[in-house]
Amino acid sequence: MKDIKPSAIFNILEKVASRKNKGLEIAVLAAGEPDFDTPDYIKEAAIKAIKEGKTKYTPVSGIPELRQAVVDAIKKTEGLNYSPENVLVSSGAKQSIFNILFSIVEEGDEVIILVPYWVSYPEMVQLAGGKPVFVPPSKDFSINLEEIKRHITPKTKAIMLNSPNNPTGVVYTEKEMRELADLIKEKEIFIISDEIYDKLVYDNTKIFSMAKIPQMREKTFIINGVSKTYAMTGWRIGWAVGPKKYIDNAKSIQSHTTSCPSSISQYAALAALTVNNNATEEMRATFEKRRNLMIKLLREIPGLSFPYPKGAFYIFVNVSKYDGDSIHFCNILIDNGLSVIPGVSFGIDGYIRISYASSFSEIGSGLGHLRDYINSR
Repeated sequence: MKDIKPSAIFNILEKVASRKNKGLEIAVLAAGEPDFDTPDYIKEAAIKAIKEGKTKYTPVSGIPELRQAVVDAIKKTEGLNYSPENVLVSSGAKQSIFNILFSIVEEGDEVIILVPYWVSYPEMVQLAGGKPVFVPPSKDFSINLEEIKRHITPKTKAIMLNSPNNPTGVVYTEKEMRELADLIKEKEIFIISDEIYDKLVYDNTKIFSMAKIPQMREKTFIINGVSKTYAMTGWRIGWAVGPKKYIDNAKSIQSHTTSCPSSISQYAALAALTVNNNATEEMRATFEKRRNLMIKLLREIPGLSFPYPKGAFYIFVNVSKYDGDSIHFCNILIDNGLSVIPGVSFGIDGYIRISYASSFSEIGSGLGHLRDYINSR
């Protein structure tokens, strides 16, 4: 446990809470979740499940209807044919990743993680007994194939992919995915593909999953869930889809940890995946408009640069011209009325992650504080 590092994000959030408690203004552009409420049709499905007494344990891997809905969704979006036996529903996508890592990683195995990364990846690898191996980014934050090649060793067990990416918003292209597949298809290396933001893409961007490449199908785990697309972060439903042998192993792990996910949340997730409703598209379209506003405002501030975000709801801004210590920079911004997340939390200093999962007014106010601070230097 001494090797598991607490997130620097918590210290930032504590300072934000302290400022709010003092009645001081603070624009919060740090959110890792949609600011929208869960759509009513999903809530109503949960209420219906409660009233019908669907409050008991479910099968460990999830109710059959939900696993079938996951399979149907992947068939519709990716053209991939899976069986419900290839699906394990868990208490959030985070647990899904945790289960898969514990089912494939032996003590001392190496797991390649592309920098910048979602904050929990390295710690989960270490908890599973593995060693995180960090691959530095390319200039545009695309897949750095040469660096991945250089970091592969006989101990490499898996590569973590996250597209659309948190924190950059970058979406990996089909060309990049196929080049990576060519590099590892003859090796015993798994891909853990975190696709939790796959429906939140902009500019008509297309998502390409590694599982679509035939040679990689039996070595790829697709991780997804309802948290981001359907504004259901607190419902805690995610899933892993992959080779049955390893999904069965992950199921055994889950049976001794959390057992099944919440029965009520599963029926809510079932409605999210199966009921035709325009609410999610309305949320996506709003995120795209907010992204466009944030890009416009950031480009008006001198000395800042960032990779162009095509998905998720973040922009990863290079502030190294002003401060190479992102925690220091974020603490100063709090004192100037803005909360964002330091890049060091994602493995790269000199950057900040700004979220546009906030209102247009909050975005305008927050970036106004950022502009004023930088102009005052």
